[in-house]
Amino acid sequence: MTGRRSLRFHLLAGVAGLTAAALAVTWLTAAVALRSYLLDRADEQLTAAAVLVRQRAALLTAPGGAELRSAVSVTEYLIEFRRADGHTVRLVGSTPLHATPLLDAARAGRDGPQTVLGDYRVRVVPVPNGTVLVGLPLAPIRDTVGRLAWIAAITATVVLVLLTALARRLVAHRLRPLDEIAATAGAIAAGDLHHRVGAPHPGSAAARTEVGRLAVAVDGMLARLQSAMAVRERSEQRMRAFVADASHELRTPVTSISGYLQLVRTGVVDLSRRPDVLRRLEEEAGRMNALVDELLYLTRLESDPPARREPVDLAALIGDAVADARAVEPDRPIEVSVSAPATTVHGDEGTLRRVLANLLGNVRAHTPPGAAARITVDPVPHVRPGPDDAAGEPPRAGIRVSVSDDGPGMTPEQAARAFERFWRADPSRAGTDGAGLGLAIVAEAVRAHGGVTGIATAARGLTVWFEIPIRLSSGSGPAVIGRR
Repeated sequence: MTGRRSLRFHLLAGVAGLTAAALAVTWLTAAVALRSYLLDRADEQLTAAAVLVRQRAALLTAPGGAELRSAVSVTEYLIEFRRADGHTVRLVGSTPLHATPLLDAARAGRDGPQTVLGDYRVRVVPVPNGTVLVGLPLAPIRDTVGRLAWIAAITATVVLVLLTALARRLVAHRLRPLDEIAATAGAIAAGDLHHRVGAPHPGSAAARTEVGRLAVAVDGMLARLQSAMAVRERSEQRMRAFVADASHELRTPVTSISGYLQLVRTGVVDLSRRPDVLRRLEEEAGRMNALVDELLYLTRLESDPPARREPVDLAALIGDAVADARAVEPDRPIEVSVSAPATTVHGDEGTLRRVLANLLGNVRAHTPPGAAARITVDPVPHVRPGPDDAAGEPPRAGIRVSVSDDGPGMTPEQAARAFERFWRADPSRAGTDGAGLGLAIVAEAVRAHGGVTGIATAARGLTVWFEIPIRLSSGSGPAVIGRR
């Protein structure tokens, strides 16, 4: 609050100070200009009087003052005539006569107007029989300039007060968005991440002002902050779930191995059954080793996506994967349909082989023996944007690979969780072969290649698909793939 008041105070002080300086300059300029104008008028009158004195110099030879008045013919003048014998005659208009003759104070020999004793503007005119001084009092000029100064001062004060009050209201109105931004920042600091400043539309005129741009930037920053914190919270939840699931999956083989070792150590198992016990120990150890390998592979995909990018023919990889699947299950019919004109992508061959092997392994594990499977390869005009794609990234042409089967399929609720780690559609399969990481590895591997995955359910059968761009954009690759 102190900072905002200080800013408001400085703005008001700046406006008031500049206004006061402008009014003072205007007042001073007007006063000086008026005084200069009035002095010029007085000098013009004195010059005209001096011309009359020179033209009527003969009238000044008569004694008395009537001829002196006739020589000037203006009653407001102060007139002094000093004859050659030193006698001085003084005449005055409506203003009181000064005690000291002005001729004594005037500078002799100066032809132009001059100020004498600070109260008179005079002009000395030499004539054949003496010297004539014609003067005008400066009091009227001072009164006029002083009246103007008082009027200007009062007007300037009123204007300054009104402008300061108006500036205060204007500054308060303009700084209101800053107060809202500060209040929003306080609410965010208090934990309300949904609070927003209420920035104007980016294309509006208000958004082009300094405060508008600040409000838009703050709202954008808060949105990204909330999104980042939500991602972090989801990541922490996934990590906790991952640790719990991994602990649960490893508990069974570890318990089995510990139990068999205890039986062997205590001699409960006789010698004739030891080969069978050793075989079970090897199986449980192999199962635990396979689970650890899958976890390590999945972790490497997340933290360090495949750096190798080389042309890979997906059609050839699909052919190899189908051949391997037929070697395991010769009786299962597998149909391959390729309609994409180009099947070469840029990626890591080993990772893509793992993706296809996991998809066919998923068909083998969850469908009856002999159930048909189909693999189709279709072109897509652009790969669907994934969660890690940058906003505004141009569309990329790609390939869609779909693996379908005639098995029991999944419900939409089950399909929504199929790519989660350690998740199984059939809870009764827990503890059997497979740890529920196959499709999770598929999703992470495809994401590392800039693609997306999905599942299509039907009344009978299931289709698992992934889309991958033919060529990664300049913004894709290991350097910018986000970690989940």
